[in-house]
Amino acid sequence: MKKTIIPAFGAMVLSGCAAMALTQPPTEFVGSLPEEWKQEFTKFNDLPPEGDRGEVRQYHFDSERSLLTIIRQLRSTRWNWQLDASKVKPALVDVACDNFGDAIAMGLGVRFWYTGAGGFVSEPVTNEACIAKKS
Repeated sequence: MKKTIIPAFGAMVLSGCAAMALTQPPTEFVGSLPEEWKQEFTKFNDLPPEGDRGEVRQYHFDSERSLLTIIRQLRSTRWNWQLDASKVKPALVDVACDNFGDAIAMGLGVRFWYTGAGGFVSEPVTNEACIAKKS
């Protein structure tokens, strides 16, 4: 009896984890990153999630849209983001342009998604936003 319960319980736990996978927020963005750059950015999908204080950070690159989503997820449902999105979003443009400027100039879009209570998703940062930031 124990031999069948343990594998069944393990399968139930694993399927529960798969059910908790995040569904990407919708977007109209479609970039034009060259194929060789897409291959490099696809490696972001294989990076393990990184933990930092009360959040977990992970990356998702959509090669069809040439869109990199940086996901910041709260570790606990009891917590919430103490963020004013209108104040945070301009700083996110700086972060994206500083870290991915060359790729953004080639057609990459970068957006930030804060999941959980008080979270938000930013508009994709494009080359136009980086140029405007420099002005």
